[in-house]
Amino acid sequence: MNCIKCNTPNAEEAKFCKNCGANIAPSQSGEKNNEQSIKALLIILGIEYFFSTIMFLLQRFMFSSVMSNGNGENINLIYNIYGWTSDIVTLAAIFYFMVTLTNNKVKTALVIFFILRLTFMIGYRAAPFFNLL
Repeated sequence: MNCIKCNTPNAEEAKFCKNCGANIAPSQSGEKNNEQSIKALLIILGIEYFFSTIMFLLQRFMFSSVMSNGNGENINLIYNIYGWTSDIVTLAAIFYFMVTLTNNKVKTALVIFFILRLTFMIGYRAAPFFNLL
């Protein structure tokens, strides 16, 4: 392994450079930040997948039978409440990880995802709810 400062070759198990004395041990904090970031993204994707799966199952099995019985208003209410709930929970999870993570690349991705999700929520949920469209 070569020293980052002076480029002197050192033994793989060395913690300090034999030439300049610089710390050449692998950084544990960087690995921890990356691991934390990956876990956060997996949690957000898990939340999205969970809500999407439930919505798919509702649409596939429940909506068609209820709509054929003439109870469209009830199912529309359930659909709207579920949609708002899933959006708010997802936005809250994204915001939590935006605040707590230290990895700037992941934070930037979360900010973009948060803005896109919020835009979707306003356009798809709020506009029809408030008769803006």
